[in-house]
Amino acid sequence: MTPTEQIEAIAFDPDLSVTEKAERINGLLARAGSQGVPLAVECLKDVSDVGLAEYLTSFLELVPDSGADKARAAEGLRGSGAPAQAAARLVPWFPESLVDAFVRDYLGAADPQSPLTSVIFSLAVHHPDRVRPYADRIDLDIARAALLSGAPDELADALLARWREERDLDDLQALALIRTPRAAELIASVRDDVDDPEDWEWLMPLAGRLPDTGAGAGFGPALMGFVADKDVAPHVMGGDYAEDVPLCARCRRPAERLLSLSVAALPQDLSGDPSFFWFTCDCDEVDVLTVRFTPNGTHVYFSPQGPAAGAARLVPGGERSMVLEKQPNQVGVSIPAIPGRSQHQVGGLPRWPSPETHPICPECGNFMPFLTAVDSGPTLFGPMGFEGLLFGFWCDSCSVSTTRIQY
Repeated sequence: MTPTEQIEAIAFDPDLSVTEKAERINGLLARAGSQGVPLAVECLKDVSDVGLAEYLTSFLELVPDSGADKARAAEGLRGSGAPAQAAARLVPWFPESLVDAFVRDYLGAADPQSPLTSVIFSLAVHHPDRVRPYADRIDLDIARAALLSGAPDELADALLARWREERDLDDLQALALIRTPRAAELIASVRDDVDDPEDWEWLMPLAGRLPDTGAGAGFGPALMGFVADKDVAPHVMGGDYAEDVPLCARCRRPAERLLSLSVAALPQDLSGDPSFFWFTCDCDEVDVLTVRFTPNGTHVYFSPQGPAAGAARLVPGGERSMVLEKQPNQVGVSIPAIPGRSQHQVGGLPRWPSPETHPICPECGNFMPFLTAVDSGPTLFGPMGFEGLLFGFWCDSCSVSTTRIQY
């Protein structure tokens, strides 16, 4: 049986769930090594089944690099009918010419709810400037919400004016999600006018600035993260950790390393290597972990601490690495992330499922900038060992990390 026949046999097996099919196809293609991507692209040629197209593009979405192959696969899905919707997963790797081509395809479709609906939404998320000129012809509320990112100053001014008239906090949230310097200035200007000061404290970082210092709410640039084999990249996921880690206050199980970033391999200007941790027990004891890194080892705040354990459950298969690629939308995505279905991220601004204030550094008392987000969704090695979406914040002057979860 050829690899293509094996993939089709898995995809059309009635006894397997969607999750089981995806995991088996991902595993088969991952084991093919450097041939996995070309094989997936070849299988997408003349594909007629939507499910099969989704499984193959789901694999490609999890693989770092190979941007030209992914764009070629998406180009092949144009005009394929229903399977074309699977190209939405490959949008971050579209060149501008392919972005424009899919926009033309969508606008030319007789049915505004065509299979290209999911593609046009993804295009609005990742390439809002290329889609915005056609906003009045796109019959999708969620796509218009994605187009808030980087919207013109005129819209920012209009949203503020409407808020002053109607006092609807949703208008201020939409204004913050524009995430431009003008939008941040307008949010800063209403500090004393917002009824609840706590609302302003989450609106300000949503717009891109910390509410106390006015510094950036995140470390640019924004990068996409991909779970890869051990030592493929210098950024370590899972595996043994030499210093003390947080312990669960209830069961005393040690937290595991989620991610350690190597400053030497980052475009962000940081003074130390940040690490982030999380629990794999079911105690649900905390929703925040805060750790300081010193020359004498780690210091854990608000939780007991102790040696790390050898067993690894947080990251599938033990130690892995994270490969980083530049994100196409550098302004900041304006659509909330969906836990379990989102991309890992380093740098940029956080995509809260629901807006939240940034944590405060226990050393200096300042709000902490966002640095990373790690999702619980699938990887090439199986699912992550937690639920929800983990956000990592870093106070560079104090060498303090905070990891916070949202579901």
